[in-house]
Amino acid sequence: MNLVRSISRPLIVAAAATFIAGLAGASDLYVEVGGSRSRSDIMDLADAAVRQYARRTATLSEASRLFRIEHGLPQDVFTLPVRVILTENGVPLPLNPSGRGFGADIIPTFDTAGARAFPAEYRAWLESVFTAARPAMNAIFGMPDVGGVVHVLNYDADIQDRLAVAGGYYVPNGPDGPEIRFPVFFSPAATAVNYIHTMLLAYAGDKTYPFESYQEGFVRAAAMMVSRSAGSIPNPVTSEEVELTLESLYDVTVFYDWYNQPALGGPAFIAPNLLDTPLPPGGNTGGIFLLRYKMVGTTWLKVGVQYPGFFAEFNGRYYAAPAGYQTEPQLLQLGQDVLDFLTGQPGTTVEGLEFEPWTKRQYILDNTLTPGLKLLAEAFPIPPAVSGDFGVFGIVLNAFRTDKFGDETLLTGRSYPIFWRPDFVRFFTNAQDDLINVTAAWGSVVPNFPEATFGGEPYRVAVDLPFEGNNARLYLPAGAIATITDPTPKNFYGTLTGLPALSPGEYSVSVDWVGGSATDIPVLNFAFGTLISDTSYDKGQALIVRVFLDVGAGPVEAFTRKVNKSVGSIGLDLRPPTMEVSYQLNKLARLEMIGLPLQPYRIHPADLLQQSFGETLFARWNAVTNSFDLFPTEGQFLSGLGYFVRAGSAATVQVDGRTAPDVPVVVSLQPGWNMVSVPFQESISTSDLLVTVSSESVSTFIEAAGVSVGSTVFEFAPAGGNPDTGTILPVTVLQPGKSYFVRALRPEGAVLIFVPASHRSRSGVGGGSLRPLGLPEYWSYTPKRWETEIVLRDPLRSRSPIVIGQATNGLRAVRPSEDVTLPPNPAGMQLSIANGRRLYKDIRLWGSQDEFSILAEGLVPGRRYVLEFKPMMRRKSLTLIDLDADRTRRYIGRGRYMFIARAQTHKFIVRTGAGR
Repeated sequence: MNLVRSISRPLIVAAAATFIAGLAGASDLYVEVGGSRSRSDIMDLADAAVRQYARRTATLSEASRLFRIEHGLPQDVFTLPVRVILTENGVPLPLNPSGRGFGADIIPTFDTAGARAFPAEYRAWLESVFTAARPAMNAIFGMPDVGGVVHVLNYDADIQDRLAVAGGYYVPNGPDGPEIRFPVFFSPAATAVNYIHTMLLAYAGDKTYPFESYQEGFVRAAAMMVSRSAGSIPNPVTSEEVELTLESLYDVTVFYDWYNQPALGGPAFIAPNLLDTPLPPGGNTGGIFLLRYKMVGTTWLKVGVQYPGFFAEFNGRYYAAPAGYQTEPQLLQLGQDVLDFLTGQPGTTVEGLEFEPWTKRQYILDNTLTPGLKLLAEAFPIPPAVSGDFGVFGIVLNAFRTDKFGDETLLTGRSYPIFWRPDFVRFFTNAQDDLINVTAAWGSVVPNFPEATFGGEPYRVAVDLPFEGNNARLYLPAGAIATITDPTPKNFYGTLTGLPALSPGEYSVSVDWVGGSATDIPVLNFAFGTLISDTSYDKGQALIVRVFLDVGAGPVEAFTRKVNKSVGSIGLDLRPPTMEVSYQLNKLARLEMIGLPLQPYRIHPADLLQQSFGETLFARWNAVTNSFDLFPTEGQFLSGLGYFVRAGSAATVQVDGRTAPDVPVVVSLQPGWNMVSVPFQESISTSDLLVTVSSESVSTFIEAAGVSVGSTVFEFAPAGGNPDTGTILPVTVLQPGKSYFVRALRPEGAVLIFVPASHRSRSGVGGGSLRPLGLPEYWSYTPKRWETEIVLRDPLRSRSPIVIGQATNGLRAVRPSEDVTLPPNPAGMQLSIANGRRLYKDIRLWGSQDEFSILAEGLVPGRRYVLEFKPMMRRKSLTLIDLDADRTRRYIGRGRYMFIARAQTHKFIVRTGAGR
């Protein structure tokens, strides 16, 4: 197979690129009304589209919402305000301004009679909300792009399905001018928040940003800021009632560090197929669209709480010249310009970073389409309810696959969670927590991390959720939030990762906020939590968090992090700046098998390799289909995984991301061959790898070899002459920046654990019984055996080895405990043993007369090659039969055989006599 030729797919690439451009502004609903001029018919079509949209989005979020309700967490009525653009033959209808003027206030008007009139009391409430909120809306979001009359009409009778409340929708190009259709809510707080959201859509008019992450994110962040502004929502609604609505559907600041994962990124929050195709009978819950909406609003809220004038200034500049800000670099520059203008200082930062690097670290702001398997782990503490509750968390795994058109397949399968103590010894909770059944992209467990683990002290738990060759990790502070013996929830808590365990030293944390500080917060077993009673802390604001090391001479600051929070609590995943790294990737003008020793902030291959979409040649082996997934079907760079890459020209590119020093890292394996890489910048021997399967204890790679995983790891060595071919070779040391083939033998797959040297030097790493289940009976003794390595060499110094031999436990049949198959080879010189499949190693029965069929592939006709025989264990008399040249040679011990290739393949037989 010529991999390079296969991954050159210009037509598919061009089609995907066109589709990506068409996804811009996907938060808007485009409703085709044809040539109709009947206002009633046009708005009936809009109503139907919004009803369907609300019903689908409510269904897709059902599992996560019911899960929160089941475990006693607040969940308000599901709503999602939206903008509707009316089109004719795909082109938006022209605006009917209805007396609106640029930069003027919006004037809401209401019918006082008829089917579209609200009850008088409800209308009065809407009017009072807008009157109270308008000053904050103008200050926070900026003056409307075009002011004037906006009709607000009763949409309640059109909703029909009360389980899927639309939340209101805004039509900028309605037949009679701009129009808002709004439902009747039972909750005054939900009414106020949704009305403010819908009005902010009207503020933007028809000026949409090119990316949903900006368009929807700005509106949602501003809606939160306005709703929380003093006096913006009149009495009798309390701030607690407002927070219930915002926590349910808008704000996820408290868990932002945990949820900020690569799977969030993409050009659309709701995949086109999930919204526009019929759902299967019984519903199809799943997907992460609701979390995406909450994360994008929370992301921009981080900017708003630090710079309250950001949105008004950004929007004003954009509305004045939208054509100049249609690319991400243009918007990034605009963002920095706005920050510098607000402070009068060049290089103004958000959370300590300038605008562009800050946005790169927020995965929800990655607007590129990155096809492939996506995992996203959610977690939240569950209030203690019964004796023994110490570290109870709801843990949710979302699993889906994005295709090159942006559609998402909601996956079904199994994940076996792995829980690690701070010293990375695996531990178990209840049996029901050993498995997550994922259905339609969604599955959950609710473990209670036990108090006895560290004698009642809080501790950090690393949670790995492997699924189909990918993995999602969370760090959770068990016992640091609320327990049955200390039930009052802490409002400042988190974990510390990336610093070594100290003895006798200790870590502590301090936090400064506007008007106060808390110091000497102890970090126990890499977890911390405290209750800050100062009411000034509760506000949305910028915090300064410091981590200290005390080794006896007094606390010494280890690092500082600036973080912006919303109202209330915050949970933090604190990592030192040393985890924020750059990697110099030396891409060569040849086929390579590479990996990244970090998790990049931007994962699209073309962007990461700094080359055009059309010239990106990128592939990854799919163990399920036994074929290569080619770009753009496979379109993401993830830490710990491996990829084939063919660059058009040699260059060094800088990849920015986050590494994981001082902690073991899990890589999930599917049954069959997997492409993996070292996830940190450190070489590691196969003897230092660990392995686990499902809910079994951890074993060493050597013990698992032949049982859970293949005994040999392979690399791809590029050919010396042809840049598009190479040879598969066995290795015992894995280098960062390269990738390798590892085979999982169990039907459940396996988990490979890369352990850095700092952890290998500590006792107890891995933990549990080291003998994996299912070892063969002969495991405890060394059988009689001989082995000989046969190496094929060419004049360009390329080499390809195989191993043949015999042992008392050998068989002619292929046995994973002894024999080793070869991984897929894209093309190139390769020596193999034919025994029903292509083998690298073939061990037969001791003392028997036998023949080994040897095949040399990828040869250049007319070129001279050499076969070398090298005894590895005992000397053995062997007879080589060159079938193509009709020659026979006998060797005892070492030997060499030279031949000239007549074709691209050459066949041999190696015969061994009976006896020793």
